[in-house]
Amino acid sequence: MVQKWTKTLKFSNFTTTFDGKVTDTSTWLMAKYRVPAQQVVRVGTGQIVNGVDDRGVFFLSIKDNSSTPEQIDGEYRITYLDANELKKMVVKEGYTANVRTSKTVRDASNVLPETGPGVRQDSYVVIEFLPSVGGKTIEIDNCDLELPVTIYTA
Repeated sequence: MVQKWTKTLKFSNFTTTFDGKVTDTSTWLMAKYRVPAQQVVRVGTGQIVNGVDDRGVFFLSIKDNSSTPEQIDGEYRITYLDANELKKMVVKEGYTANVRTSKTVRDASNVLPETGPGVRQDSYVVIEFLPSVGGKTIEIDNCDLELPVTIYTA
């Protein structure tokens, strides 16, 4: 019997993040979520069935450590990475300005239907970020992530 449920990952679920990293415009920063034992994780939730859209909404906002946190925009990728960190598969990519506007309103750039094949235990779901400005220090407590995922266990 296979059990299935959905979850929304936050930065607090990730084993490594971009906290304290200083941005430059040529280095991709990575945040990794390690898949727990006996689970398969697929990025996204739901799909469109008979005109009903129940796809998950992806939200990503990266901010610096200033007293009034400033938004740092750039490119992002969501990837699957195997346990040996050798094979990577890109699931979705885009620009953060398109996925930081709403946590509830669906539009073409921020919805994430369930995407296969997923990753198994000890592998990773990775958020990669390439800042468009350099010289900023990222403060993860000022950042926000809502990544819908579907989890399977046997």
